[in-house]
Amino acid sequence: MIKNIKTYFEALLKNESKDESSHTKTIELATAVLMIEISLADEHIKDEERNVIKTVLSDHFKLSDEDINELIALAENEVNHAVSLYEFTRLLNDKLTMTDKINIIESLWHVAYADSVLDKYEEYYIRKIADLLYISHSDYIQTKLKAAD
Repeated sequence: MIKNIKTYFEALLKNESKDESSHTKTIELATAVLMIEISLADEHIKDEERNVIKTVLSDHFKLSDEDINELIALAENEVNHAVSLYEFTRLLNDKLTMTDKINIIESLWHVAYADSVLDKYEEYYIRKIADLLYISHSDYIQTKLKAAD
């Protein structure tokens, strides 16, 4: 599915790749990176968080288990080397509707609540990502409440 993360993002950022498949894969990776970032906010990924990430990727992007595992591995590697979340949120801002971005925030809340403990750093990162995605405070709160149920 994905051979090289650097090539993956360079193609999109330089607008060299315009096909739908590449566009979708980039959104998948950016979303996975944000979910991994939330799961690592408390310094390690718990099994419950990993399972929610897999479920979200499967449900939203209709990926195979093999593709999901590869995507998560790439996302974990990228999180370890990323300087900021801006490059990922910029891609999502450029390519997604507001509704899609709100759905991503809700998915992040599901990851944060997966282990039944909302860490203050998880909440901080979700707020930061919501701001970078231009999500209103009311939508931020609504997604939090919806995910908590």
